[in-house]
Amino acid sequence: MPKVMLHTGTGVFEVLAKVCHNPLEAVKQFVENAADAIEQSKTGEGQIAIELQYEPVVNGHTERRLKGIAVRDNGVGMTPEKMKQVLERIGDSEKIHLALRGEQGIGILAFALLADELHLASSASEGMPSNCLVLKRSWLKKGGAEIIEGCRAHLHHDRGTVAYLGGILPEIASQLSGERIKSFLGRQFAADLKGSVYSMSLSDAHHQEQIHPQRFRGVRVISTSLSLGRSGTAVVELYVLPWEAGDAAIGLYGRGGTRICSLTDLEDFKVLPWQDGRLEGYIRCDRLKRTADKTALVQDETYNVFVSRLRQLEPQVMELVMKVSAQAQEQRFNIVLNRAGRVIDRFLRYRDRGLLTDMNMVPFSGMNRGHIFIRQAEGRLGEGESGTTTVKTARPVLHTPTRAPHIMLYSPPEAKSTYRSWYDPKQGIICINREHTEFLLSQRDERRCIRYLFSIWAKESLLQEYGDEAERIADEMVGVLAEAEPLLW
Repeated sequence: MPKVMLHTGTGVFEVLAKVCHNPLEAVKQFVENAADAIEQSKTGEGQIAIELQYEPVVNGHTERRLKGIAVRDNGVGMTPEKMKQVLERIGDSEKIHLALRGEQGIGILAFALLADELHLASSASEGMPSNCLVLKRSWLKKGGAEIIEGCRAHLHHDRGTVAYLGGILPEIASQLSGERIKSFLGRQFAADLKGSVYSMSLSDAHHQEQIHPQRFRGVRVISTSLSLGRSGTAVVELYVLPWEAGDAAIGLYGRGGTRICSLTDLEDFKVLPWQDGRLEGYIRCDRLKRTADKTALVQDETYNVFVSRLRQLEPQVMELVMKVSAQAQEQRFNIVLNRAGRVIDRFLRYRDRGLLTDMNMVPFSGMNRGHIFIRQAEGRLGEGESGTTTVKTARPVLHTPTRAPHIMLYSPPEAKSTYRSWYDPKQGIICINREHTEFLLSQRDERRCIRYLFSIWAKESLLQEYGDEAERIADEMVGVLAEAEPLLW
C-alpha cells in the first residue's frame, strides 16, 4: 500500500473552482474522464454507468439520503504506474496535447466538491484484478494519496475504471437527484449520445434507466459535416422552431461529445442567424481546445478555420430559418382560421335558435359535432373538430351546411395598409390584414386571436347590413360580442 505525494500545478484549485460552478459540474468531471477512457480504448461498445447509492435516515419518518456515487466505464483503464503518473501531473497532464476534454487533468480533484473520499478502482486488462487510487479531503492539505494494489474493497476484474465517491457532503446531497443528473448529462453529452459513441445509464438500488440525449425541438434543417481541412471536421445539426423561445440555443461540443458552451457565448457568433431565438441544435468540433479554466476557447488555427466555415453557412441558415418559420406560421394561422370559422358558424346557428340567451350553455369547445368548412389562404379546405355535450331543448346540429363566411389572411395593398380588414365582394371573402399591429399582437394567443377574428367578422357583417350608419353599427357590435361571449371563453 504505497503512499504517494500529490503534485499539483500552479493555481490548480482556482481553475477547478471556475470549472465546477455547481455539484452537477463536479459529477460531470468524472463522466468526462470515463468518456475519455472509452475514446482512448478504441474498442467500440462503450458504456458509462452512474450509480446512486442511498442510506436510510429516520427522523420521525423514513427518508433516504445520498451517500455515494459510482461512475463506471469500460475504457482503457489504469495500471498502478499510470495512477502514480496521474497524481504527479495534475494540472500538467498529457491530455492537453491530445486536446481531450480534461485538458489539464484536474477533474480528479473535483471529488472534494462532492464527497469525503474518492476511490478509483481500475484495471488495464480484462481478467486482471483492479488496483485502487485513494484520495481523501483530509489529505489534500498535505498532498497525500494512496495506491492500493489488489484492493479488496472495490475489486473487479473487468477492464475499465470505477470512480467511487464516498461520503457525499450533506449540504449538496439534495442537489444531486436522479432526475437532475439525468437531465444534465443528457444535455452535456448530447453529441456523443446521439452518435451512439457510447451508452450512458443511471441507476439506484431499485431501477436502472438509459440517459438519452437532449431532444431538440422544431424542424431539422441541417445535418452535415463541414470539412475544416487539416483541422478535421465539424458536425452540425440545427433545428428551427416556429416561434422564438427564450431557452433556444446551439450547443458547442468538443472531443468526446462533451458540451463546451453555447455557440453564442463566443464573441464571433453574437450575430444573426446564430442569435435568432428560433434556432437550436448542436455543433461538434473535436479539435477545439478550451483554456485551462474552460471558460473560453484557444483561438488557434483550428478555431479560426471553424469560424470561417460557419460564417460561410450563415446565408443558408438564415434562409432556412425564415422559410420554416413562415411555413409554421402559415399552418398555425390556418388552424386558428378554422377554429374562428367554427365559432362564427355555431354562433349563427345558435343565435337563430335563441340558445345564446341560456347562460348555462357550455363553451364552444364542448358542443356537438358540426361539419364546418372555411377557405384557407392557400385555397384549401379544413374540417371542424368534434366534441359532445347536451344543450337544453335543442337538437344536435349535425351534417348541416356551413353558414360561416370565407376568411382569408392577406398582406394588404398599400392603400389598405392601415385597415384591420376589408371585404372583397367579387370573391365574397373577408380579408384580414395579417400585418396589422393588433393582429400580430393577438396571433400568438389562440383564444385572443379567435376573439379578434370574430370581432372582424362582426364588423364586416354589420357594415354590409347597415352601410354608413356608424352609431347603429357600434351599438350592434357591442350586442353581438356580448351574445358571443359564452362561445369565446
